[in-house]
Amino acid sequence: MKAALVEMLTVYILMLLLFQPVLHDIYSTRARAVEMVLDSGVQQAASSDYGRFTPEIIESMVNTLEQTFLLDRRDIRFEGTTELTPRGEYIEGTLAVRSTPRWLFRQMFGAPDREPPEIVRYAKQMSEAPVR
Repeated sequence: MKAALVEMLTVYILMLLLFQPVLHDIYSTRARAVEMVLDSGVQQAASSDYGRFTPEIIESMVNTLEQTFLLDRRDIRFEGTTELTPRGEYIEGTLAVRSTPRWLFRQMFGAPDREPPEIVRYAKQMSEAPVR
């Protein structure tokens, strides 16, 4: 009985040591990717050429997440300023993707699932589009 308990605990601890850091790395990489793609998109949208999130800018952000970071297109959601915004007003955008699990054994001890289902990032930048 004692040997079985030691074996079970050893396997549990080994799995935590081997796989838990990888889960955190995957989550943080995905979160950083969403942040970088949204920052790039809002900079482009705020430029004097656009003044809003155009369908092309949105498609470019989704394609980057899909092709470079291998995220499923169905797991990506964007909301933002799509109307022409004159210089001096803010362009805002929110980009969300489905979250990956962060804990290997989160439900083993009956702990509630407190992780958000999505990674959400928000950005805003002042528009440089001239008023015509």
